[in-house]
Amino acid sequence: MGNTTLSGQSRMNRVRDVTPRQQERRDRILECTRLQVARLGYEGVNMRDLAIAANVSTATLYNLYNSKDELILAAVQDLLQNIRESLRYHPPGLSHLMARFEFIADVIVDNPRYADAMGRMLFAAEPSAPIVGKLITESRDQIIVDLETMRADKDLISSVDLEKLARDLTANSWASILMLMKGFIALHNFRDEYLGAVSAMLLPWLHDSLEQRFREKTGLIR
Repeated sequence: MGNTTLSGQSRMNRVRDVTPRQQERRDRILECTRLQVARLGYEGVNMRDLAIAANVSTATLYNLYNSKDELILAAVQDLLQNIRESLRYHPPGLSHLMARFEFIADVIVDNPRYADAMGRMLFAAEPSAPIVGKLITESRDQIIVDLETMRADKDLISSVDLEKLARDLTANSWASILMLMKGFIALHNFRDEYLGAVSAMLLPWLHDSLEQRFREKTGLIR
């Protein structure tokens, strides 16, 4: 598997001051990457085929992205930006938190091979790899912001350890994806199981006034 580590300052310089033509080329490459991953999965992605599909030379593709993993990670960053854009109208808090997980679940169901590729890259990555920062660290930090708002709004009990709960929610999310990858969760059941696991983890920390309404909304009534 390719190295996902960016090549320092020189790589940072490549993304500065791009022309409209360069931006259009970049968007075309990333879109072709997403399509190829969705159709063929991680193993089926080939840099030479991608170059042909995106109408660029293989040398240009490698000049922009050192490896297949780095290219897929760039495509993921655009997808993560789409998630952030979709959540703009949800204020921080429980609504924002659950909308985020719902969007992720829908993306995975619509693009299971893409989710599989992300899982393969993530589970094989070193702790310092950029993909870990994008898919775990940033996710955890965004969850903490929502949990902080929930505690300020008195939706969460005051004794909750926000960092631990955010870490547990992030870990639980990827555990569900791993179970999907290994065939223990059927794709048509994934959304319900994924959101159900997240909801069940939140329930013990919700104030009584919110717990019943949350159970009714999520279907976790007992």
